[in-house]
Amino acid sequence: MRSQTVLIPVEFPDPDPLPSTFVDGLTSCKVVLLGVYELPPDVDPNDRQRNEIEAYNTLYTLADQFVQRGGTADVELVMGEAVGDAPTTVAEDRDVDALLVPNPTTTLGRVLVALRREKFREPVTDLVSALDEDVLLHTTLFHVADSEDDTEAGHEMLTTVRDDLVDKGFPRTRVDAEVVVSDDPSFEVSQAMADYDLLVMGETQESPYERVFGKTYESIAEQTKQPIVVVRE
Repeated sequence: MRSQTVLIPVEFPDPDPLPSTFVDGLTSCKVVLLGVYELPPDVDPNDRQRNEIEAYNTLYTLADQFVQRGGTADVELVMGEAVGDAPTTVAEDRDVDALLVPNPTTTLGRVLVALRREKFREPVTDLVSALDEDVLLHTTLFHVADSEDDTEAGHEMLTTVRDDLVDKGFPRTRVDAEVVVSDDPSFEVSQAMADYDLLVMGETQESPYERVFGKTYESIAEQTKQPIVVVRE
């Protein structure tokens, strides 16, 4: 399996720290640290230069955490007005495998993997298997079925993913699967997230005009405070 590339936005001027367990969990991935710094239109050029230098220093300090653990980390900085779309733009330009939604990260121990569609089974499995299984205390594979008639297919999909993770070194006792029936998948995922440190899910664009994030993702992001890794198709 090729190395997975994860884009991690770092929001300035007050970026959240990355805990050591989170860094340890991603050292097998190629990490891109993207500084996102929104500035007012009338910012003084000297202030802009000073902010840019400070931001780069912070990004390289964060990158060094990965390098010291044997990982790989690139840095990139986007500064200016209306830079909110920078993460999705850079994710597409660099063709990364996944994008971290930068909610505050406290630890990385319990991961919820929400699988909605079969087409994301392989890319999501590749991303999760790239995480350090020694850091992860428990991984739950989660599927929301539309009806009782769809639960069997959901269980089969999650069983395949679980077997793949076990084959790649994850202890079977630390990977379980759960299927629920609901017409509101975003609500079910958000409720389940209360007991986890990180959510991994596939991108959810519902039309060709949406980029990386769709309505389902936005609803989940609004209802949970935990970070989310969105795996691109």
